[in-house]
Amino acid sequence: MLALRFCRAVVETVHRLDLIISNKTAYQDVFKPENISLRNKLRELCVKLMFLHPVEYGRKAEEVLWRKVYYEVIQLIKTNKKHIHSRSALECAYRTHLIAGVGFYQHLLLYVQSHYQLELQCCIDWTHVSDPLIGCKKPVSASAKEMDWAQMACHRCLVYLGDLARYQNELALVDTEKLAERFYYQALTVVPQMGMPFNQLGTLAGSRYYHVEATYCYLRCIQSEVSFEGAYGNLKRLYDKAAKMYHQLKKSENRKLSPSKKR
Repeated sequence: MLALRFCRAVVETVHRLDLIISNKTAYQDVFKPENISLRNKLRELCVKLMFLHPVEYGRKAEEVLWRKVYYEVIQLIKTNKKHIHSRSALECAYRTHLIAGVGFYQHLLLYVQSHYQLELQCCIDWTHVSDPLIGCKKPVSASAKEMDWAQMACHRCLVYLGDLARYQNELALVDTEKLAERFYYQALTVVPQMGMPFNQLGTLAGSRYYHVEATYCYLRCIQSEVSFEGAYGNLKRLYDKAAKMYHQLKKSENRKLSPSKKR
């Protein structure tokens, strides 16, 4: 009954947030105190739901939390970036939104490790360390499926942290590229068979080394045991760009090219 009550509250809150996002002036309203409060309420409900019934609702609650509390706000701001001036109140609110997201997912990552007594010391450097003065905890009474969810939840927290660092890197005066890279590689260490972090690393690489680095990452994603569908489209776009560039160079063969173009 409690889970159903939480589910109903989540659906109602998501509906209210969708109405806000659908407005033409949504980018101006999204950081109003009442809308921030609504997202905080949804975040709290999703966390309660994922720990109450991790197997039944954990994955879905994680997805709703990331998409509705953080990702859709980020995409809204990026879509309307021409309206957002550097150092304006709106940009400041967006920076705060990203930093708050980092804080939340770091806390969630630690809490999941602590709650399920996961030993990730050999995988990541952001681990829960138990206090030796308290003594040994009682063995966690969780099923194998719950433990699997916990491991995957840690993996996804690291991917989300990488994404948040990547979005921070897109802002002027913020250099978090190495941090994003670190989070993605640690996500791969926790669950090596998942290809998603390779796709994110490809996006992070951008046009570096004539798109070769991104191409490698997308191929690694596709070849992973559990690939990410979006990598196919990303790779195709890079091949299309390379083909276009090649044909342009062929046309201008008779003209004098710069050394970088010849390369």
